[in-house]
This record gives sequence, structure tokens and C-alpha cells, in this order.
Amino acid sequence: MKNILFSVLLLCIWASCKEDKRLDPTPREFDQRMTLVPMDTLVFSISDKSNVYSRYIKKVEINGNEYLGVVNENTNGMEFYALSKGGDNFKIHFKTEGPNGIGKLKAFEVISDSTLLVGSTHRIRLYVTDLMGNLIKTLKTNIIERKGFPFVQSYSTFNPLVNNKTNGDLYVLTGVDTDYNAPGKWSGTMFLKIPNMEDESAVHVFELPSHFYNYVHGAYFSHSSHLLIEDRYLVFALPFYNNILIHDLEKEELIEKEAGSRHFGDALPWEHAENGKSESFYVPSNSYRELAYDEENKLLYRLAYQGVDYIGPDGEQRNWDNKPPSVIMLNSDFEKVGEVDLPLNTIYTRMYFTHNGKLYLSLNHPDNNPSEDEMVFVGFKPEKL
Repeated sequence: MKNILFSVLLLCIWASCKEDKRLDPTPREFDQRMTLVPMDTLVFSISDKSNVYSRYIKKVEINGNEYLGVVNENTNGMEFYALSKGGDNFKIHFKTEGPNGIGKLKAFEVISDSTLLVGSTHRIRLYVTDLMGNLIKTLKTNIIERKGFPFVQSYSTFNPLVNNKTNGDLYVLTGVDTDYNAPGKWSGTMFLKIPNMEDESAVHVFELPSHFYNYVHGAYFSHSSHLLIEDRYLVFALPFYNNILIHDLEKEELIEKEAGSRHFGDALPWEHAENGKSESFYVPSNSYRELAYDEENKLLYRLAYQGVDYIGPDGEQRNWDNKPPSVIMLNSDFEKVGEVDLPLNTIYTRMYFTHNGKLYLSLNHPDNNPSEDEMVFVGFKPEKL
């Protein structure tokens, strides 16, 4: 009987350890094997109707030429800046209403050399258009019910639209349409999969582990990031979580990999969430945001941000662009191989892309902006130590 009781006790202890998913804010140790070195700058002249601050930019390839695609909400259009010699800059304008109406543009993804997937303020619809802004097809994204809370597609995030070029599947991030200051934001399935642009075949995928369901961090912590690597790994980064979540589309399994900062690990929840105070909680908190993938070097980058006092020593209120940033580097096995601190109030990290084996980050920081007429990016090249 004693042996049985002892075995049961050991089993309970083991089970409790397995289920212990509490957040841990302590810094993460790793072997620094790589660094980033600033190598060059890219400068793009913009029109008087453009803005050096876009909420959505992405490097794309069209007809064999590479472009930096930029959403211009002022004109409800896109601007494509050639990154290769064979391409020419061009623009696309979208109608908000009428036969070609898509609402107000928020995000896009290239489907083919002649078609785009477009997301807008109509958050239960996606649109397939040509490169002239003409509507080809409307996809309904509220046909199938999401597991967990009600949902709409979310654009308060990075890379919300994904195209799997291998099989034609489309993915859109779906967020909970509920109070940011209440549990449930990170519950249920996080992506809607639309096979080959057929909305009637849509299914929800990538269900988060249940231990995330009750975390409350406020509205500013809703800015997650994700991307598709090699048309196989759908990588999802929660803004408060040390690890990245990787959904292997071939094996249909979810794995986690350590991807935290040397400055901190997880960001602890907001114990007493209060309306109108989300920014004042977010700025002093540690956090994660953007993901970028360098195909040439097979490196995944993750941006991390250390918390600062909401009110600075000069009495001025700080915002999320004043948090000290760093770039975490992971190799093709999702192992952390480096982390590089960026200069404070200099790099506008919300505008970024990878190109020619380098990570390009915007220099148009609001507190140190070199130009109102040009988008300026500095290219960081990875190097082994």
C-alpha cells in the first residue's frame, strides 16, 4: 500500500510539473554565435500624398522582379518600389465602394504575377484583385464558425495574410472580437485556412494551448507576428511569450522553440486591467513584436523590446517606439544563435523587410527622422563570430 501511495504521489508531482505553464520573466541564456553588422542604406523617394510611416510593407516578387510593396492608407492604394534593376515603380488605387469597392485598404499578399489578396476594413471579407485594382473575387471569411470566441480577421498585427505558393492555400489571422481587458484574447484557433481560394472549403487551424486562454495583457499586446517558412512552417509569435509556436503543416503538429531575449523572458499579465490604461501598462512592460525571415541565410529574426518608464525624466510621455529594441536571431533549426541591441530612438522597427541576405530596418524614427520625403532603410548583414 505504501508503495502504491508513493507511486501515485510521484505521478501527481510529474503531472503538475507537466501542466505548469506559468510565465517566467527571467532573461534567457544562450550561446552568442552570430551578430548583425550595418552594411548599406536603401532610399525610396515618395510623393506628397505618401507617408514615410506605413502600417504595412512587404517585399514581394512580381514577374521575376522584386519590389517593396507599401500600403498607403491616405490614397487607399499600394506603392511598389523596385528592388531590382529590371523593375519599374508602380501604384495601384482601390475603390472604397461600388462594383470594385473593397473598403479601406489594410493589407495585401501577392497570389500570382497578376493577382493580389487584399484585406480591408470589411473584416469578414477578403478580396482577390488584379494589379489595376479591379475586383476579381470576394472571399467570405465568416462562413465557418471559429473554435472558442467569435472572431474577425485582425490587422493590428504583422503579416496578417499568408499565401502558400506550393499548394495555393491562403491563411488569415483571426482575432477574438472581444474585450482586450478580459480573458479570451488568445483562445481557440488563430488562423483561417482557405484552400485554393475556395471560401466554402475554409477551415480553422492552429489552435493555441489552453494555458494561454486566461492571460490578459491589454490592447497594445495584441500585436502579434507570424510568417510562413518554406511553405511548411507557420510560425506564430505571441507578444508576451518567450517561445515561438510553430505549426508544421505537413505533420499537422504544434511545437515550441525557445526564442526569448537575453534581457527578459515572458511578459507577466496585467493583474488589474483598466480601460484607457493599456499604453501605460505596455510601455513599462517587456514585449516582443515583429518576425522576419531571411531566405538566403535561413535565419529567423524576432524583435524584442525592453520596458521603460511611461513618463521619462524630462516629464514627457513615452510610447512604444521609445522602448529599447533588440533583434533575436534563430537558425534553420529554430535555435537561438544571437541577439543584437539596436540604438535607442533611431530605428523605426515597425517598417522592415529582408533582401539580398540582409535585414532592412527603417531609419525614419519619429524622434530622429532624417527625411519626410524619403523612406530610408539600413541593411544589417548577419556575420558569424
